[in-house]
Amino acid sequence: MRKMNRVFAGIGLAGLLLTSCAGPLAPVSSLFNRRVTPVVPVDVSPKVAAQLRDFDFAVQSLRESYLDSDAVGEKWQSVVDAERLKIAQGNGEEELFIESLQKIVAELNDEDVAVLPPAQPPAQSNPSGAQGAYSGIGVLIELPEQGKDRLLILAVYPDSPADRAGLKPHDAIIAIEGEPVTFAKRSELIPKLRGETGSKVTITVRTPGQPPRDVTLTRRPVEPRSPISYKRLPDTNIGYIAPNPTQLNRMRSDTADALRDLNSERNVDGLVLDLRIIRGNEFPLDEMLSLFVNGQVGTVKMRDKREKIEIAGKSIAGSQEVPLAVLVSELTTGQAEAFAGLLQDLGRAQIVGTKTRGEIARFTTATLPGSRLRIQIPTGDYISVKNNSWRGKGLTPNVVSEFAWEDFTAENDPHIKQAVDVLTSP
Repeated sequence: MRKMNRVFAGIGLAGLLLTSCAGPLAPVSSLFNRRVTPVVPVDVSPKVAAQLRDFDFAVQSLRESYLDSDAVGEKWQSVVDAERLKIAQGNGEEELFIESLQKIVAELNDEDVAVLPPAQPPAQSNPSGAQGAYSGIGVLIELPEQGKDRLLILAVYPDSPADRAGLKPHDAIIAIEGEPVTFAKRSELIPKLRGETGSKVTITVRTPGQPPRDVTLTRRPVEPRSPISYKRLPDTNIGYIAPNPTQLNRMRSDTADALRDLNSERNVDGLVLDLRIIRGNEFPLDEMLSLFVNGQVGTVKMRDKREKIEIAGKSIAGSQEVPLAVLVSELTTGQAEAFAGLLQDLGRAQIVGTKTRGEIARFTTATLPGSRLRIQIPTGDYISVKNNSWRGKGLTPNVVSEFAWEDFTAENDPHIKQAVDVLTSP
């Protein structure tokens, strides 16, 4: 269920190309060397025939690319055959087709394998030049999980209704218009926060350590961007950088600029890099590693080979030498987990925070030619120089905190205090 929080992008070659989220494109020749797929019956409707072709393509992509080849064996094939028969005997109803895809994915018992909606076209620029603007309250959130009935605020966009009303990261939205936020209704929550410009919405907010309060917000156009945050931590010579979680493609350049600025007058004695709300598989792993290390830092283990992770490092304002602490949390997922784990096993960084989820792999996305639905397929596992893997297990920090993201406020952040202690202790 956690995968519902993710956004992935796929690129097609005539609708058929598999593209990797963290590596080179699959050879085009491989697209034409697939085994023969089952024959589409001649007596089915064109819609059902298209669904069968999509289903067969999904099955073949999983069989050829999925990291665990044993999982796509005879037992899995029996489920595939049963679901294919359902599609062939059906009337082409899209919901039932998606259900069959989800069943063959669920049979792999791997949360990293997922059926995704079609990729969205690039957002059109609005008159102000903002990309992807919408009308709402202006927060980046974590959806409810089982046992956690709340919308957790990760970031508040500048000058948004939420910002003007004083909402902060670490706050939790526990009700919308008086109706409690629940895990069961998670798919209905974001539409309730968005709406026409000028319309109002009342939410119930819980700040850690304070009683819940009602806040009425007037929706307005929001640009979903949150600038990088950096500073010298009070009463220290330790730098702190929290990259922008909404523009991962700028992370390396933004971080480099922040390093230059922090060290412009005098060099910092240590650096805290905050990755606690960095999620997904668009984290620029190699680019971020290049700021802090050089050479081979690990490998990617695929079905039948290992690929070295070779980094051409470059020091930016002393970044290769500065003592480093990386903050992670239960919200840190994807390549950010690999970044922290690789640096930890290299001895390059101390990791501070709470244990991560282990939602990490090198992915390939298969775009189904007819429906344009996508299948997310783990194809590689990150392995450290100590031969450690964090996939499915999570990363255990060097300094483990008992406090989760929603247990404290930014003004009383125990993780930052622990990181400073690590960097300043003899």
